[in-house]
Amino acid sequence: MTTAYPPSSETLGTPDPLCITKEKEMDIYDEKFVEGLFNRMSKTYGSANYISSFGFTERWRKQCINQIKWNSKIDKGFDLMSGMGETWNLVNKESKNNHSLIGVDISPKMNEKAREKTNNYKLLKISIREENVLENEIDTNSGDYIISTFGLKTFSDEQLKLLAKEVNRILKVNGQFSFVEISKPKNLFLLIPYMFYLKFMIPIIGKLFMGNSIDYRMLGIYCERFKDCEKFKIHLENQGLKVELVKYFFGCATGVKGKKVYA
Repeated sequence: MTTAYPPSSETLGTPDPLCITKEKEMDIYDEKFVEGLFNRMSKTYGSANYISSFGFTERWRKQCINQIKWNSKIDKGFDLMSGMGETWNLVNKESKNNHSLIGVDISPKMNEKAREKTNNYKLLKISIREENVLENEIDTNSGDYIISTFGLKTFSDEQLKLLAKEVNRILKVNGQFSFVEISKPKNLFLLIPYMFYLKFMIPIIGKLFMGNSIDYRMLGIYCERFKDCEKFKIHLENQGLKVELVKYFFGCATGVKGKKVYA
């Protein structure tokens, strides 16, 4: 992807996705690149994501949250790559008691949207940490659960290894986790519409919502490179975590769920 456009005022000081060359493709995993991308998409991301996935993302979020065994002993949880807090209403519905939920996201604009929701839920005391989850200051052994929806694709394989290490560090013994990400199905009949979705639907939605298709096309590039959660499952297992791979809608989304079984 070599097409170049002038950066907007919001992108100054960050790598511009409109200027990617083959020599600089790995920059798409750079912290500043990801931050800038989601800052720009923050105004339209929720609606565009829902429409371009035909509503499946909301269903998969709910299924991801339901993988946690909610009980009254839960005191604190973390929502990693929390975006605009799209999962918080689901957590509030499932929670068995009042507890703390900490959202962690790198994008100031996404966090700004999320902060508008922090007081909307009776069973959640929500706070937001604006930091890179791979370089966070979260206390060790502090989480009863970790959830994350549609944030894994923006990590390289090496970054996924670091993320798995952080999941293990943050969780208490018997702490649970559940992640979900849009994935590349292995069934040929599903692969064809999947590729249509990545290469055509996402850019069209981006054009309609933002006036250009480049930023949303990047989501397709991330998804195609990510493939599925199988590698992340291995990284979590290498940290000593008990892990199960979960497939949603015949592999169009995949997830990992499990727990920390020993310190």
